Amino acid sequence: MDTQTQKRFKIWQWRTIIVTMLGYAFFYFVRKNFSFAMPGLSAEYGISNTSFGIVMTIVGLVYGFSRYLNGVLADRMNARYHMSIGLMLCALASLAFGFAPYILGIEIGRAPHTLVVVFAILLVLNNIFQGSGFPPCARLLSHWIPPQELATKMSIWNTSHSIGASLLAILCGFIMGNMGSDVSNSRQDVDKMTYNYVTTLFKDDVKKSDDAIAKVVKVCEPQSVESGYAVDVRYTLKSDVKDTLTQTYIFSQENFLAVKEAVDKAKEQGLAIGNSAIAEQCNMSLAQAKATKAIVTRTEHTGAWKWSFWLPGLIALLGALGLFVFLRDTPKSVGLPELESSKTSLDDDAHVDKEARKAFTMKMVYKNPIIWVLAFANFFVYVVRFSVLDWGPKFLTEACNMTYEKAGGAVAVFEIMGILGMIVAGIVTDRLFSGRAHRTCLWCMVGAGAAMGAFYTFYLNPGMVSDGVLIGVLALAGFFIYGPQALIGIAAANQATKKAAATANGLVGIFGYLSTAISGYGVGWLADNFGWNYVFIGVIAMAVVGVLVFLSIWGAKRDGYDKANA
Repeated sequence: MDTQTQKRFKIWQWRTIIVTMLGYAFFYFVRKNFSFAMPGLSAEYGISNTSFGIVMTIVGLVYGFSRYLNGVLADRMNARYHMSIGLMLCALASLAFGFAPYILGIEIGRAPHTLVVVFAILLVLNNIFQGSGFPPCARLLSHWIPPQELATKMSIWNTSHSIGASLLAILCGFIMGNMGSDVSNSRQDVDKMTYNYVTTLFKDDVKKSDDAIAKVVKVCEPQSVESGYAVDVRYTLKSDVKDTLTQTYIFSQENFLAVKEAVDKAKEQGLAIGNSAIAEQCNMSLAQAKATKAIVTRTEHTGAWKWSFWLPGLIALLGALGLFVFLRDTPKSVGLPELESSKTSLDDDAHVDKEARKAFTMKMVYKNPIIWVLAFANFFVYVVRFSVLDWGPKFLTEACNMTYEKAGGAVAVFEIMGILGMIVAGIVTDRLFSGRAHRTCLWCMVGAGAAMGAFYTFYLNPGMVSDGVLIGVLALAGFFIYGPQALIGIAAANQATKKAAATANGLVGIFGYLSTAISGYGVGWLADNFGWNYVFIGVIAMAVVGVLVFLSIWGAKRDGYDKANA
């Protein structure tokens, strides 16, 4: 290229990077808002963690296959139309989710199967459309960025989803903690939300609030009493695990009002009140104090979850318009030449038939063992990532006793540290490992496993550290896990070359979203039946296996361009 062409190419290169970064960030606005809505949905409709997990597993698998199919499509379609139309459809699905209870005429109480099915259908549709987010970007970037610069520049680009998720976390944390209707004065609504809480979440409260309890066997169905519910909890003690005991907790209107008064008084004084102080003031057990305080909080922000779909949905619609206006396709579409350093036998599209393209893709993707190892590794990376990203707002509010705002801030910090981690990982890959992204991934997984191990240690010892330290350790896990999350796509694009980059990323993405069988249903089932304790053990184990998988390709080359032209 001459100097003028090089200058023009650079301008378009960075325009493409920035526009696709912003566009993909908006996809996250209407993809991860469901995680922040889950506590509200659980409180108002009694939906269990297991049910949430099943839904997340289904939509995760749908997204994985959608991303794969869109990857195949992206290698043949104009990215401008592909991304903008996909984002618009995601935004419309998000808006519809918030209106679903109104359309079906459903109020607070146990969610009928119809509502759960409608929620699941809308989430499935959303994730079908979500598949049109990343593949066009993977294709575009491999056309605009040479292989020797791809790790650094695509790591910068990869911060897009962390930017989107962190901004969403702050927005939804504010929404869940400050919006919605206060129904705490409605005896009927309080009664329904109390029933929902004690039948879905109370078991973990009991276990975590009494060190003498080895295992909560069962939380019996609430029996109505004159002023509320009597909940029988069957449990075993550490000192005598053979005996099953029963303890009765009373959730009455009187107890609810006492806790509400204590919470309101603390707010008036600008103070935060802990569960131990509530238990002492209101003369109740720690488990009951924690549960009642959670019910009070939820009744004060009823319906806030709907705004977690409406506001991000409107923002995403504007983002779709921006993509259509500012995005363009490959260098050829704006009259620029293709990059010399990344030319393949398929560059002359006018003289390439379908059979040649199919044979090239088969060679560089489906018969490439390195692509399959990267795909397998992606499974374990995504288990760790989604266990925190999807469940973070829930386990931080339920297991770690954080407020909605603080939990949203924690997830935002997790994502912000992920941005820094991705950039550092990209620079380390190009400068220290000569573009061999898989080597950086190995060390990142070691760091992520160690950080989650520290988080688990602090979780087992409540009061050992402040919430700030707990958030800091979780943020450190984000710093490390987002390195391989970004670099696996880069490595796959380099190994498959620019002419099959989107297909390779689609295949790798399927394995990433197969992980939702564990990070979705698996986490929900473990949390409901054994408590969050076992969830964290499982996440650490997944990180260890991920380290071993990356170790198996330590000696692999940086890219597959030699193989493509052989």
